[in-house]
Amino acid sequence: MRKFLFILSALIAAAACSGNKTKIETGVPEKVKPSKNVILMVSDGTSTSLFAVARWYKRYMTGDLELPLALDPYICGLVQSRLSNSIIPDSAPAMSGYTTGVPSRQGNISIYPEAQPNQDVVPVDASRTYQPATTVLEAARVLKDKATGVVSTVVFPHATPAATAAHGARRNRYHDLGRQMANQNLDVMFGGGTNILDDDMREAILKSGATLLENDVDAFRAFDGDKLWAVFNEDYMEFEIDRDDSTEPSLSEMTEKAISILSKDPDGFFLMVEGSKVDYGAHSKDPVETITEFIEFDNAFKTALEFAKKDGNTTIVVLSDHGNSGITLGDAHYRNYSAKGVDSMFVGIKDCRISSAKMSKTLQKCREDEIPVIFKEKAGMDLDQGELAAIKSCMTRTEGNYMEVSNSWNLQNVICTIFTRRTHIGFTSGNHTGEDVYLAIYNPRGERPAGIITNTELNDYLCKELGFPSRQVLVDLTDKLFVSHLQVFDGCELVVVPAENYPTLFVRKDGRQLRIPAYHSECYFSEVEGEERVVATPCPVVYMQENGQFYLDTSLAELFK
Repeated sequence: MRKFLFILSALIAAAACSGNKTKIETGVPEKVKPSKNVILMVSDGTSTSLFAVARWYKRYMTGDLELPLALDPYICGLVQSRLSNSIIPDSAPAMSGYTTGVPSRQGNISIYPEAQPNQDVVPVDASRTYQPATTVLEAARVLKDKATGVVSTVVFPHATPAATAAHGARRNRYHDLGRQMANQNLDVMFGGGTNILDDDMREAILKSGATLLENDVDAFRAFDGDKLWAVFNEDYMEFEIDRDDSTEPSLSEMTEKAISILSKDPDGFFLMVEGSKVDYGAHSKDPVETITEFIEFDNAFKTALEFAKKDGNTTIVVLSDHGNSGITLGDAHYRNYSAKGVDSMFVGIKDCRISSAKMSKTLQKCREDEIPVIFKEKAGMDLDQGELAAIKSCMTRTEGNYMEVSNSWNLQNVICTIFTRRTHIGFTSGNHTGEDVYLAIYNPRGERPAGIITNTELNDYLCKELGFPSRQVLVDLTDKLFVSHLQVFDGCELVVVPAENYPTLFVRKDGRQLRIPAYHSECYFSEVEGEERVVATPCPVVYMQENGQFYLDTSLAELFK
């Protein structure tokens, strides 16, 4: 017995020593085997606390109190989504950090930022200010010859999709960004914004070999080709809760369609899918919009997951760009909460079948005496006298900026307040928040980051999944594809001609001329008394209004040697 106890004690001590030496692996794995296909999915403006809110809503609405979200098993960590000079991100630079590995400033779309020495939270290379930074989509297409695609439910050059396939200092320059995306040779682009398309963009899309569909869901569903742009609605697409299936596809359907097209490429594909309007609902502090948009995003992930599991060589990276609104289960008025059931949280909105945005437009078209009837019919709510009076007092008041709905006195704000009063879902504000955002990854080999990583490290993981040793590949490609014309064409005559839609750079030397229109991927070269010939560039030329410089492929200099 003494001998047995001695041996047992020795084994326990050895195990304890072994445990002390065990290293918990966090961060991005050092070695990652590349995947043929990479899908990056971003639920815009999603506070991590929304997982619990959406999960319990889904359980309550289905009656299955054990029902998980599709994302639940794949949560592996958190991401610090910081900007170069702020800890509370704006969508444009937040997404840019993921796609380029370069944290930048408010409004920036995949460029190197200006330095702000007294405020910067990461090192900033001031010598590169305004230089476009190559995205993982561009690198996947240029270096790996992969098919590429972007799916969104807002206007196609909105912050998140634009940061995947365009560059600029200001996110609201939709036509500059849209023109770059039209010239980016995308195999798939699905989203909203037919009013942004112009003839120049349409021509570029068709020249790339893509089919362009505008507000044609039947043709979208019937399409069986290799390249497709499908744009729905003049502005953003409808909220999922309002969507008419006969006129618009869901995010899940667009994800499935995009994968079916892109997966035909033998070299694989890179796809970005954005659940865009979670952010809209959170800005408005509308619990119904926020929850139902996130659940549809979760459905889209499930669609991608089904493909990835069958394919066996696809990695899906899912996260948010930033938190928004600080949504919570439980608000300041939820007393004796530990004694209350799920019904007390959601019963007030269980019959709501309309977004606050759609309800606002609906009420503005009706007579005042119809307001209570419509509210009951669409939202399942009986208005009290105070709520009815509040609606009537602001029937003509609208807020044009979706990010300011909860910060001004307008009809949609009143409707959101009524929706929220029927629940005990809380909001800290209608603004972005600076929390670390969730990270979920499906990788067929189980190779994925863990713990808390930065947005730059997330980019490094994407690069490795695409077969690049590190994000230095993006930096090197930037220094080939996006260099100032002042450096590229040293010793040449340089003339910038402004125009209403886009400026043009003329480069001249010894009777030769190169005409370079901004935001396009075709230049036009002529020699002495010769005709112009087309010279293609790997990526669209970017013009930065802030410094008056064109950023372009360095190989164009060979035309003058």
